[in-house]
Amino acid sequence: MLNINLSTILLQMANFFILVFILYRFLFTPLKKAMQKREEMVTKAMDDAANAKAEAEKVRQEYEQKSSNIDAEISARKNEARIVIEQTRQQMLNEVKNQTERFRHQTEDTLASLRTEAIQQHKQDIADLVAQFAREMMIGLMNPQLQKLYQEEFLDKVKGIDISKFVGTSSHNEEEYIKAIMAIEADQDFQDNLLALLKKQVSIPFNLTFETDEKLIAGGILRFENELIDGSLGGQINELKKQFQEDA
Repeated sequence: MLNINLSTILLQMANFFILVFILYRFLFTPLKKAMQKREEMVTKAMDDAANAKAEAEKVRQEYEQKSSNIDAEISARKNEARIVIEQTRQQMLNEVKNQTERFRHQTEDTLASLRTEAIQQHKQDIADLVAQFAREMMIGLMNPQLQKLYQEEFLDKVKGIDISKFVGTSSHNEEEYIKAIMAIEADQDFQDNLLALLKKQVSIPFNLTFETDEKLIAGGILRFENELIDGSLGGQINELKKQFQEDA
């Protein structure tokens, strides 16, 4: 039969409770605190990780937003640059077009001016040739009888003109000077006839002189202070030359 000693049991129980107290006091309590501290550290680490993750997400979103803004700004700058380039290109094209148009007008004006000058010069050259031909032909045909005839025509021309309006224009109270320029030397009869003709029309004192100029070909010129009467063949040829230039 099993022999149970009460005192032994009580002693073992006392040892157990002492062991439990010692374990609880010196092992379980520090272990519990260590586990709580560990749990707190893990919780803090998890919170820090969550915060870091949230901060990283925030940074990522900010980066994406900034990147999007940068892309938009770059696109806007590109559009602005394209607009500026296009405006500059259009401005340059317009300037080139305007310069080309101005050059075209200047060229047309220059060509028109050159054409007009060439035509005028051509008319002048032809008129000079016609006048020169007429002069040479009349000089070749001229004889004393024709010279006499042109002198008579000159007297008739002077007779048909109101000479009084050509004299008295001088500001000085002196006699009027009248010059007769003839193609050939005038004989005494012609001089007397011209002098008598002038005396009939000129009421103021005057002095009549005679000169010769072979360029007149035939006939003569009567020169006053500020006027002249051209009754020469050379003058007629010059008038024909002017008329030819105007009509050509």
